[in-house]
Amino acid sequence: MPTRLIKTLALISAAGLLASCSLISCVRDGQGARPSASGAVTVHVARVGFDQDSGSHYVTLIDRRGNRGLDIVIGPEEAREIVFELHGLKPERPLASDLLRTFVERSGVHVERVEITGLRDQTYYAAIDLDGQRRPIDSRPSDAIALALGVGAPIYVEASLMSAKAGASNMSPAVARAAGIAVQELTPNLAEYFSVSPGSGVVVADFDAGQAQSGLRRGDIVTAVDGRAITSTTGFVEAAASAKRPLVLSVRRGGRAISITLAPAATAASAH
Repeated sequence: MPTRLIKTLALISAAGLLASCSLISCVRDGQGARPSASGAVTVHVARVGFDQDSGSHYVTLIDRRGNRGLDIVIGPEEAREIVFELHGLKPERPLASDLLRTFVERSGVHVERVEITGLRDQTYYAAIDLDGQRRPIDSRPSDAIALALGVGAPIYVEASLMSAKAGASNMSPAVARAAGIAVQELTPNLAEYFSVSPGSGVVVADFDAGQAQSGLRRGDIVTAVDGRAITSTTGFVEAAASAKRPLVLSVRRGGRAISITLAPAATAASAH
């Protein structure tokens, strides 16, 4: 085995131990879920949400056309890491995915792709491909997805795992867009991180360039739109559509309550 590959596997194994990412070397026949001959499809993370009925967090992967998807139940910490990677939110202390990404980058290798490879005993399996090596690294799907988002690698799903009915009706949308702003559902794990109550607002995940001058920041928590309390992404969209222009947002940032008036031109343009 080439020295470079040995070094890479050792570094990633160390990262998995330190970050509890459960990565193991895929060198034992039959232990890892390898891609099947049926092929795989490119997907993107459509949402990370919380199912109120089951009390479970989940990530939804959708294909490019939006015709098929896959819902995977994940833990609260894994959900937080994927949300942060997805929207570029940086915590004060590194998360497990940050540590894993650092190990990979400093080893000098490139993550070519990650893939959700199979389902066995109600557990999904994933693999991480490095520099075109013939033997991928086994991984939990949540860890592989967070790593892919962090390094900009494509995500694939074995075609046979995809369904036309991803996204159960009782799972509220985690991300929504209105008035040039993308907001993230304030799930229990995010609420704990921001030291607020679940359902007390929505988190700003991204915004159009036209809103850059308004003073809005990623990670702001929108609690009201023109005085109307916001408790969900759906409520934000409805309030933004019915409120007068320009919109005035009540925002919590670092424990402080502030008021932000959105740029009129950008807000008006996004309404059409």
